[in-house]
Amino acid sequence: MFTTDRLHLRGFEPSDARRIFNLWNNSDVQRTISNEYIVPRGPKYMDKLAAMVDEAVLFLVIETRSEEEDGGQFVGTTSIAMSHPKNRDGIFRNYAGAKILGKREVTRFVVDYCFHSLGLHRVSLGVFDGNERAKKLYEKVGFVEEGRKRQVNWIDGHWEDNLAMGILVEEWKANKST
Repeated sequence: MFTTDRLHLRGFEPSDARRIFNLWNNSDVQRTISNEYIVPRGPKYMDKLAAMVDEAVLFLVIETRSEEEDGGQFVGTTSIAMSHPKNRDGIFRNYAGAKILGKREVTRFVVDYCFHSLGLHRVSLGVFDGNERAKKLYEKVGFVEEGRKRQVNWIDGHWEDNLAMGILVEEWKANKST
């Protein structure tokens, strides 16, 4: 288990499946992470979530810190996947409720872990242009926009672009030293 100032980050357990499913079934969360229809998901959707856990190099459940034995409050999940390990490019995903504090500390922790413990060269992510809070968070951590897929997501009566963002290990090191 990993710990940040306010959060515990731990491995997935089967008992987490329902909480993760409920998070993904939240329409406010769906708007920020999926380009699928914003609709309630049925029980078969849990298979897709299970595949995501299995395919990740690192999959962590995020909870608030608590001195109690049963842990803190469920916040969300974060993960790193790699489509081509040879290139040492981790694909970062962060799924949490919209108003949860601690997203920046989770992002910083995971990116740092990717570079120092997993030996990655870069960390990449995708974010919808309309998700201003997430874009600002990623920029504060050091991610830069590397590309834009225009009008990829129809949401709330308008089109949104999907931004490709990334950070290289040398940028992370420079950012940390300042």
